[in-house]
Amino acid sequence: MERQSTDPFHIHLPVNTDGRDFFLGDVHGRLDALLVALGEAEFDPKVDRVISVGDLIDRGPNSYQMLKLTRQPWFHSVRGNHEAMLLDSSDQYSLMHWLMNGGNWFHEMAGAAIIDCYRLAINLPVAITLDIEGGKKIGICHAEWPGEDWATITDAVNDKKMVNHMLWSRKVIQNKLAITDKTAVLTVHGHTPVSSPERLGSALFIDTGCVFGGYLTLIELNAALNWKPTQS
Repeated sequence: MERQSTDPFHIHLPVNTDGRDFFLGDVHGRLDALLVALGEAEFDPKVDRVISVGDLIDRGPNSYQMLKLTRQPWFHSVRGNHEAMLLDSSDQYSLMHWLMNGGNWFHEMAGAAIIDCYRLAINLPVAITLDIEGGKKIGICHAEWPGEDWATITDAVNDKKMVNHMLWSRKVIQNKLAITDKTAVLTVHGHTPVSSPERLGSALFIDTGCVFGGYLTLIELNAALNWKPTQS
Protein backbone atom coordinates (compact mmCIF):
# COMPACT_ATOMS: atom_id res chain seq x y z
CA MET A 1 0.00 0.00 0.00
CA GLU A 2 1.40 3.39 -0.96
CA ARG A 3 1.91 6.05 1.67
CA GLN A 4 0.09 9.36 1.33
CA SER A 5 1.56 12.81 2.00
CA THR A 6 -0.75 13.06 5.01
CA ASP A 7 0.63 9.76 6.36
CA PRO A 8 4.18 10.53 7.54
CA PHE A 9 6.17 7.67 8.93
CA HIS A 10 9.49 6.57 10.39
CA ILE A 11 11.95 3.80 9.44
CA HIS A 12 14.71 2.06 11.35
CA LEU A 13 18.08 1.13 9.82
CA PRO A 14 20.21 -1.56 11.50
CA VAL A 15 23.89 -1.26 12.29
CA ASN A 16 26.05 -1.41 9.18
CA THR A 17 28.48 -4.17 10.14
CA ASP A 18 30.03 -4.53 6.68
CA GLY A 19 30.88 -1.00 5.56
CA ARG A 20 30.56 2.71 6.23
CA ASP A 21 27.60 5.07 6.58
CA PHE A 22 27.62 8.61 5.18
CA PHE A 23 25.24 11.51 5.82
CA LEU A 24 24.33 13.63 2.80
CA GLY A 25 23.32 17.29 2.94
CA ASP A 26 20.62 18.93 0.81
CA VAL A 27 21.56 17.97 -2.75
CA HIS A 28 18.74 19.74 -4.69
CA GLY A 29 19.11 17.85 -7.96
CA ARG A 30 22.91 18.07 -8.07
CA LEU A 31 23.55 14.46 -8.98
CA ASP A 32 26.87 15.55 -10.47
CA ALA A 33 28.07 16.87 -7.12
CA LEU A 34 26.99 13.68 -5.38
CA LEU A 35 28.87 11.49 -7.84
CA VAL A 36 32.03 13.54 -7.30
CA ALA A 37 31.67 13.29 -3.52
CA LEU A 38 31.10 9.52 -3.69
CA GLY A 39 34.19 9.12 -5.84
CA GLU A 40 36.33 11.15 -3.47
CA ALA A 41 35.10 9.02 -0.54
CA GLU A 42 35.85 5.80 -2.47
CA PHE A 43 32.27 4.81 -1.76
CA ASP A 44 31.47 1.11 -2.19
CA PRO A 45 27.74 0.55 -2.85
CA LYS A 46 28.11 -3.13 -1.99
CA VAL A 47 28.75 -2.37 1.68
CA ASP A 48 28.48 1.40 2.26
CA ARG A 49 25.28 3.43 2.70
CA VAL A 50 24.21 7.04 2.11
CA ILE A 51 21.60 8.57 4.43
CA SER A 52 20.25 11.86 3.10
CA VAL A 53 18.61 14.65 5.10
CA GLY A 54 16.17 15.25 2.23
CA ASP A 55 15.59 17.99 -0.33
CA LEU A 56 16.74 15.70 -3.11
CA ILE A 57 14.82 17.82 -5.62
CA ASP A 58 14.37 21.36 -7.04
CA ARG A 59 16.78 24.07 -8.20
CA GLY A 60 19.41 21.67 -9.62
CA PRO A 61 19.29 19.86 -12.98
CA ASN A 62 18.61 16.24 -11.96
CA SER A 63 15.68 16.14 -9.54
CA TYR A 64 13.98 13.05 -10.97
CA GLN A 65 17.27 11.14 -11.08
CA MET A 66 17.90 11.98 -7.44
CA LEU A 67 14.45 10.67 -6.47
CA LYS A 68 15.12 7.46 -8.40
CA LEU A 69 18.26 6.88 -6.34
CA THR A 70 15.96 6.03 -3.40
CA ARG A 71 15.30 2.71 -5.15
CA GLN A 72 18.93 1.73 -4.62
CA PRO A 73 19.54 -0.47 -1.55
CA TRP A 74 22.49 1.71 -0.49
CA PHE A 75 20.64 5.05 -0.64
CA HIS A 76 18.22 6.17 2.08
CA SER A 77 16.58 9.55 2.55
CA VAL A 78 14.11 11.33 4.75
CA ARG A 79 11.48 13.62 3.27
CA GLY A 80 12.50 17.26 2.95
CA ASN A 81 10.25 20.28 2.72
CA HIS A 82 10.79 20.30 -1.06
CA GLU A 83 9.45 16.75 -1.37
CA ALA A 84 6.57 17.86 0.86
CA MET A 85 5.87 20.75 -1.54
CA LEU A 86 5.70 18.27 -4.43
CA LEU A 87 3.21 16.13 -2.55
CA ASP A 88 1.11 19.11 -1.44
CA SER A 89 0.95 20.89 -4.82
CA SER A 90 -2.63 19.89 -5.67
CA ASP A 91 -4.11 23.39 -5.17
CA GLN A 92 -3.09 26.54 -7.05
CA TYR A 93 -1.59 28.38 -4.09
CA SER A 94 0.58 25.40 -3.05
CA LEU A 95 1.63 24.83 -6.65
CA MET A 96 2.72 28.45 -7.10
CA HIS A 97 4.64 28.31 -3.82
CA TRP A 98 6.50 25.24 -5.03
CA LEU A 99 7.21 26.73 -8.46
CA MET A 100 8.72 29.82 -6.82
CA ASN A 101 11.02 27.49 -4.88
CA GLY A 102 12.42 25.50 -7.79
CA GLY A 103 9.62 23.10 -8.73
CA ASN A 104 9.41 24.20 -12.37
CA TRP A 105 11.29 21.05 -13.53
CA PHE A 106 8.17 19.03 -12.76
CA HIS A 107 6.31 20.52 -15.72
CA GLU A 108 8.81 18.85 -18.04
CA MET A 109 7.79 15.39 -16.81
CA ALA A 110 5.60 13.06 -18.88
CA GLY A 111 2.60 11.25 -17.38
CA ALA A 112 4.39 8.08 -16.23
CA ALA A 113 7.29 10.08 -14.77
CA ILE A 114 4.88 12.35 -12.87
CA ILE A 115 3.25 9.34 -11.24
CA ASP A 116 6.65 7.90 -10.44
CA CYS A 117 7.82 11.13 -8.80
CA TYR A 118 4.76 11.14 -6.54
CA ARG A 119 5.28 7.48 -5.70
CA LEU A 120 8.92 8.00 -4.79
CA ALA A 121 8.26 11.13 -2.72
CA ILE A 122 5.32 9.56 -0.88
CA ASN A 123 7.49 6.66 0.20
CA LEU A 124 10.13 8.85 1.85
CA PRO A 125 9.91 8.68 5.65
CA VAL A 126 9.82 11.84 7.74
CA ALA A 127 12.43 10.37 10.08
CA ILE A 128 15.07 7.64 10.14
CA THR A 129 16.56 6.02 13.21
CA LEU A 130 20.03 4.64 12.60
CA ASP A 131 21.44 2.04 14.97
CA ILE A 132 25.19 2.24 15.47
CA GLU A 133 27.71 0.21 17.42
CA GLY A 134 27.39 0.08 21.18
CA GLY A 135 23.59 0.04 21.13
CA LYS A 136 23.49 3.77 20.36
CA LYS A 137 21.17 5.59 17.97
CA ILE A 138 21.33 8.52 15.55
CA GLY A 139 18.17 10.33 14.47
CA ILE A 140 17.73 11.91 11.05
CA CYS A 141 15.00 14.34 9.98
CA HIS A 142 15.10 17.23 7.54
CA ALA A 143 14.88 20.62 9.27
CA GLU A 144 15.37 19.98 12.97
CA TRP A 145 14.27 17.72 15.80
CA PRO A 146 11.83 19.68 18.00
CA GLY A 147 11.74 17.05 20.74
CA GLU A 148 14.16 16.28 23.55
CA ASP A 149 14.00 12.48 23.41
CA TRP A 150 14.36 10.62 20.08
CA ALA A 151 12.70 7.61 21.74
CA THR A 152 9.39 9.46 21.15
CA ILE A 153 9.89 9.66 17.36
CA THR A 154 7.11 7.17 16.55
CA ASP A 155 4.60 9.41 18.33
CA ALA A 156 6.16 12.54 16.83
CA VAL A 157 5.59 11.49 13.21
CA ASN A 158 1.89 11.15 14.01
CA ASP A 159 1.69 14.69 15.39
CA LYS A 160 1.07 17.28 12.64
CA LYS A 161 2.74 20.08 14.59
CA MET A 162 5.87 18.02 15.20
CA VAL A 163 6.03 16.91 11.57
CA ASN A 164 5.75 20.54 10.45
CA HIS A 165 8.72 21.40 12.67
CA MET A 166 10.72 18.45 11.34
CA LEU A 167 10.13 19.59 7.76
CA TRP A 168 10.21 23.39 7.99
CA SER A 169 11.51 24.86 11.26
CA ARG A 170 14.75 26.82 11.69
CA LYS A 171 14.31 27.60 15.39
CA VAL A 172 17.21 25.51 16.70
CA ILE A 173 19.90 26.80 14.38
CA GLN A 174 18.72 30.40 14.16
CA ASN A 175 18.59 30.68 17.95
CA LYS A 176 21.71 28.54 18.52
CA LEU A 177 19.86 26.17 20.85
CA ALA A 178 22.43 23.62 22.00
CA ILE A 179 20.07 20.94 23.33
CA THR A 180 21.30 17.43 24.07
CA ASP A 181 18.85 14.66 23.24
CA LYS A 182 18.06 12.10 25.92
CA THR A 183 18.32 9.07 23.63
CA ALA A 184 20.04 9.90 20.34
CA VAL A 185 23.77 10.52 20.54
CA LEU A 186 23.36 12.67 17.43
CA THR A 187 20.56 14.03 15.26
CA VAL A 188 21.37 15.07 11.69
CA HIS A 189 19.58 17.76 9.66
CA GLY A 190 19.71 20.02 6.62
CA HIS A 191 17.26 22.71 5.45
CA THR A 192 19.10 25.81 6.68
CA PRO A 193 22.25 26.58 4.64
CA VAL A 194 25.44 26.96 6.68
CA SER A 195 28.96 27.72 5.49
CA SER A 196 30.24 24.44 6.97
CA PRO A 197 28.61 21.71 9.09
CA GLU A 198 27.47 23.15 12.37
CA ARG A 199 26.88 21.25 15.60
CA LEU A 200 24.62 22.54 18.37
CA GLY A 201 24.38 20.18 21.32
CA SER A 202 23.54 16.81 19.81
CA ALA A 203 22.21 18.30 16.53
CA LEU A 204 24.40 18.46 13.41
CA PHE A 205 23.33 20.63 10.46
CA ILE A 206 24.87 19.69 7.10
CA ASP A 207 23.16 21.74 4.38
CA THR A 208 26.19 23.60 3.04
CA GLY A 209 24.32 25.27 0.19
CA CYS A 210 25.51 23.37 -2.87
CA VAL A 211 22.98 25.21 -5.08
CA PHE A 212 23.75 28.60 -3.50
CA GLY A 213 27.47 28.80 -4.23
CA GLY A 214 28.48 26.49 -1.40
CA TYR A 215 29.38 22.82 -1.57
CA LEU A 216 27.76 19.44 -0.99
CA THR A 217 28.46 17.77 2.33
CA LEU A 218 28.94 14.00 2.44
CA ILE A 219 30.19 13.19 5.91
CA GLU A 220 31.12 9.76 7.26
CA LEU A 221 29.37 8.63 10.44
CA ASN A 222 32.41 8.75 12.75
CA ALA A 223 33.38 12.21 11.48
CA ALA A 224 29.83 13.36 12.18
CA LEU A 225 29.89 11.95 15.71
CA ASN A 226 33.20 13.69 16.41
CA TRP A 227 32.27 17.04 14.87
CA LYS A 228 33.09 19.77 17.36
CA PRO A 229 30.19 21.83 18.71
CA THR A 230 29.88 25.47 17.66
CA GLN A 231 31.36 27.80 20.23
CA SER A 232 28.83 30.32 21.59
